[in-house]
Amino acid sequence: MKGYSIVGIFLLAVPSFAGIYSPDEPFLFEIDSDGIAKPIQYVGGFEGISADFRDIGAPKSNWTPRLEARVRDRKAMGVSALSPEEMAGYAADLIRLSRPDEVLNLLQPLARDPRRGGFLVYAHLARAHAARGEWRDAADQQQVANQYSEFPTKFAKLTKEQLAWLKRIEREYYRPFLVRRAEEARGGRPSELREDVDALFPVSADRKRTEEPVRFVGENGEYTPGKLAEAERKKLPADALAIVQQMILWHPKDARLYWLLGELYNAEGEIEIAARILDACSFNMGYSNPNLIRHRQILLFGVEEIAAQKKAAREREAEEERQLESERQRRFWWILSIGVALGVLLVYYQGRELIRRVRRSSRRV
Repeated sequence: MKGYSIVGIFLLAVPSFAGIYSPDEPFLFEIDSDGIAKPIQYVGGFEGISADFRDIGAPKSNWTPRLEARVRDRKAMGVSALSPEEMAGYAADLIRLSRPDEVLNLLQPLARDPRRGGFLVYAHLARAHAARGEWRDAADQQQVANQYSEFPTKFAKLTKEQLAWLKRIEREYYRPFLVRRAEEARGGRPSELREDVDALFPVSADRKRTEEPVRFVGENGEYTPGKLAEAERKKLPADALAIVQQMILWHPKDARLYWLLGELYNAEGEIEIAARILDACSFNMGYSNPNLIRHRQILLFGVEEIAAQKKAAREREAEEERQLESERQRRFWWILSIGVALGVLLVYYQGRELIRRVRRSSRRV
């Protein structure tokens, strides 16, 4: 079982490089000494955080008024008065509020200005195009960000270790993600009825490599609750869960990415969480992919089996406890009976001795 980072659901995560980069959002993941991130605990943590992100822009969202207020304040200040970090926060809030057209109008003039353009501008342009479903344009902007812009060495309160982890996600996972989505769009993306989870893993620096993406199957080659074949597990990085969580925070309404998170939890043996995630994909996000639905049904059977096993285990424990209690009662009455018998015997002998003494006294008199 992997360790989990526990956070309060009132926090927002800092999406970064080519995702959403804002100085107004704190970083949630714990990075160890090897540069590996712990995933955010799902129940009571990431589940609520991701739902909050999905709801931003909707009337029921508690975050919408706060982000709209920041947008108004920064708009009133004027673009020329904003620092690069403030501009990043401005664009990030517009993206969160599902206003990508305004992001394009805001940042495209800056991208053409070598004095104002840079990584943050191209990164948010990429994310704005992705929000519009323009994956080819998103991949192109990301390519510009990678080749012609320097990754930030400082941003807000992020540490070097946090920036290094985010840089790794961007280069090894996020950019290939955009490229694959662009290739799907170029070739005519299959409908959601035929698509599979995003092929993020394994990492392939060489695009000519033909290594197959991870298949979420057990050793028998079939989808199995709580199991992943060892050959497939080797394709996953140690922090696969955290990587996908971060990418979901960049794309909180992307049910296909969320589905991938559920498959990763199932691979870790977290069947109940996996089923819960696939439920959210299907019911909360309206994702009707038949592969997902089939996996969800298999997981639900697994959850029922686990529940039955737990119930049977509780019944065995209760029966064992009853037997132990019965044995304790037998021992108690056995010990009590012996004690009573010894007491009666003692009284008998004491009585006999008392009678003898009385008779002796009577004879003397």
